[in-house]
Amino acid sequence: MLFSLPLVAHAQESRWVIEDKRGSIEVYAEFDPGIQDLWKHVDDVARELKVLVAVEPTDKPIQIILFRDQGSYLRYLASSVPQSRQRRAIFYRNGDVYQVFAFRSRTLTMDLRHEVTHAILHQHLPFLPLWIDEGLAEYLEEPEAQRSDSSRTKSARWRARMGWVPSLQSLENIPNAESMNTDEYRDSWAMTCLLLNESDASRQALCDYLAVIHRGEAPGPFSQTQAAADSGVLSRANSYFRKMPIRLDLGSSD
Repeated sequence: MLFSLPLVAHAQESRWVIEDKRGSIEVYAEFDPGIQDLWKHVDDVARELKVLVAVEPTDKPIQIILFRDQGSYLRYLASSVPQSRQRRAIFYRNGDVYQVFAFRSRTLTMDLRHEVTHAILHQHLPFLPLWIDEGLAEYLEEPEAQRSDSSRTKSARWRARMGWVPSLQSLENIPNAESMNTDEYRDSWAMTCLLLNESDASRQALCDYLAVIHRGEAPGPFSQTQAAADSGVLSRANSYFRKMPIRLDLGSSD
């Protein structure tokens, strides 16, 4: 969805305590967020997207705009972007500029990583299924080293022992992000974990699917693509979730 908000401009520079830029990515903040750590997280997200699914930022601008508190965030966004009232952070495309808005909170790092993932995905891909969009953002919002022992990974392992497996067909039928509930976010994350970590073949299947979209083609539902390929990854889902290994083998993207 496109919104009518002004682009951040230097005419507003008195508002920003921090203004920084690397390549096509700009940061504007009403407080000092720890700029070196911020750039490290942005770089980590970009690196992982390239290594995991061959998705890279373009040369179009990404603006990261950080507010000192929720009140400042809502005063800037609420009238033009009503969804911001229910979110700690939000991404949207403003013409050829991809903007990420968030405010200072204990979850800022997670929020920033999540929304930057959306920005890079939407730069690289003309469209993508909602469950992949949110699944990758949920997956990458946690730094790599924290994923294996996170509370939601442990919860997924426990649920799988009770017979739980997310339904890919149900995820493919979610109409829009506003209608997604907590379980659907969880299941989108889980399905992404499965495809990225179950095997080289499962990861390649996701890469190939996104490559088709990158070329501007419509590949059809992923569940049908997998059935046609007869990869068997979906039939092994419960077995994967019972142990749920998260691979830490990315290394360098050089």
